[in-house]
Amino acid sequence: MAVDHATDIRRIMTGLILGGLLILVLLVRGLPLLAVILAVSALGLWEFFSLFWGPRGRIPSRICAIALGWGMILLSWMHRPQDALVCLGAGFVLAAMSFLFRWDVIEEDVFSSSGIFMAGLAYVPLLLLPATYLSSVKLFFVLAAVAASDTAAYFVGTRCGHHKLWPRVSPNKSSEGAVGSLVACVIFCVVYGLCLGKANWFAFALLGVAINAFAQVGDLFESALKRSVNVKDSGNLLPGHGGVLDRADSVLFAMPMFAVVDQWFCFF
Repeated sequence: MAVDHATDIRRIMTGLILGGLLILVLLVRGLPLLAVILAVSALGLWEFFSLFWGPRGRIPSRICAIALGWGMILLSWMHRPQDALVCLGAGFVLAAMSFLFRWDVIEEDVFSSSGIFMAGLAYVPLLLLPATYLSSVKLFFVLAAVAASDTAAYFVGTRCGHHKLWPRVSPNKSSEGAVGSLVACVIFCVVYGLCLGKANWFAFALLGVAINAFAQVGDLFESALKRSVNVKDSGNLLPGHGGVLDRADSVLFAMPMFAVVDQWFCFF
């Protein structure tokens, strides 16, 4: 795969800026962290819907989804996760009503539009909910592990990638990049765990394997979404990375997995 040094520089600079901001936000927590989560939810939803509805399609539906997503996040932030799920249920009721009153008067697949509306709520704000209650040590662990995975996958893949991982889903991803991603993630998790964790190194190595697996699946899932609508990036907000979803796709899958594991095993 050809190496684009200009893209590398943009990617590194954007990553450093984002990393510095995230570290600052995690140190401060409180309203700055909540603002970041709300912003990622809104931007991620907008990009998701743009994949299927175009840049300016169905604005009222987008606003409604963003409001419901913010409601889920705010209620989870206030330690009322059961009420957060009510917002998801309300989204389903609204999508069902839209389908019911439009299916026999509009010459299109209305059910698909309702399904896209619900898929957006489940994909972005629902998967972001663990960010509202995980500690800063745990949040940084997941975010940094995923960042190490993505960075290694990109640089190993662009320089050493010769075997395609899954060409129909993501033609630019290589098996060599996937292996490099796994190794980098496991090494980071073991080092971070030995410094700040309570479990032994082998437990953190296994956790690194799990985080990397879910991160790569999340990355491939978003790649499949883009391929299904013939789009290269979900957006262009982040130079060298693409859109918010292009940067957050791996985290959206890895963070809920870690949140579940964290309920049963004491890593920190």
